[in-house]
Amino acid sequence: MSNKTARFIPSIRLSQYDVVNTKNQDMGQVQTFVIDMREGMVAFALVAFGGFFHITDKWFAVPWSALKWQPEKKNFVLSMSENVLKDAPGMDKDKWLEVIEEWQEENDLELVDRYYTSHGYESYKGVIQKKVTNLGDRKPDAKFEVNMDVAGEYRFKLIALNGQTIAVSQGYNAKESALEGIESVRKNAPIAVIDDVTAQGPAK
Repeated sequence: MSNKTARFIPSIRLSQYDVVNTKNQDMGQVQTFVIDMREGMVAFALVAFGGFFHITDKWFAVPWSALKWQPEKKNFVLSMSENVLKDAPGMDKDKWLEVIEEWQEENDLELVDRYYTSHGYESYKGVIQKKVTNLGDRKPDAKFEVNMDVAGEYRFKLIALNGQTIAVSQGYNAKESALEGIESVRKNAPIAVIDDVTAQGPAK
């Protein structure tokens, strides 16, 4: 193999590239990419963890955002704890194609999405929504409105297109802080975990 760094890699050669953890310990190999042909992007990388965990019967759909390509070393670094990987949903390595062929819509990835989202990774559905919004392929479903309350503090509201207020922020002393709050919501909402505490009764 060439000594040059590698940036654009044909998928047929991916099995030649290893996956290591942040301690540079061998974890396995990328077997192939799962490509979303409609959106034109990588949905997941299928990884065989035969190295570090000695899991030889399953492949795992790992979020692309969890992998970092090292062109100078020609391998992938997987930033994910051992505990998360051990409990991750896998698929029979001999039947993985059947599983992938069942995926037609983002909702079909719900099991995988929900697991990784619960551990702080962005859901694939969130990635798609962000891409579509950035490209301007759909009209926004809501808007942020910044105003000043009677106490002289800046607040922002998330307002639906029908005019209904969805959420109201805390008060900020400066408008810049309110705008930063909006950017924080935009960044973190797609990966936010839903914590259902209704079983605990009414909030106090």
